[in-house]
Amino acid sequence: MRDTGRSAAERPAGVIAGFGFRTGASVQSFEDALAQAAQGREVTAIATLSDKAATPAFAAFLRATGLPLYCVSQAEAQRMDTVTHSPGSQAARQTGSVAEAVALAAAGRGGRLLGARVISQDRRATCALAVIEASEACAPDKTTPDTTIPDKKTFNAFNQGEIS
Repeated sequence: MRDTGRSAAERPAGVIAGFGFRTGASVQSFEDALAQAAQGREVTAIATLSDKAATPAFAAFLRATGLPLYCVSQAEAQRMDTVTHSPGSQAARQTGSVAEAVALAAAGRGGRLLGARVISQDRRATCALAVIEASEACAPDKTTPDTTIPDKKTFNAFNQGEIS
């Protein structure tokens, strides 16, 4: 995981790709879901649930993209209103779509989805895009903790190859 060096209030305008995924998702699962969701758009960051970020295939995908990662807590993801309402996602993670929820949470206040999540061909990964509007880069909401920057221990472990 990469520490972006920015607080939630300092996010530049851009597009965040949020990912949800099942055990067994591969780098190809993530690449396929991203290609379907992005449809040629430039993605500026990646987001997923904090407890999934160190999954080996996801970490390999993240390294290959070279993009910064925003980690989102399950509690923060549950607070997001999603377009998709998957019964499986609801049962497992108490949100209609993990991909949509983490993209929105990482985008911060004023972020908006660019569409519903897409599913990789192997059905192991989902991806949704959210846009960060530059005009919405304001002070963080004091009622919502900023959960998008990984802690230094995780950051250092990833960069030292302890998490692959």
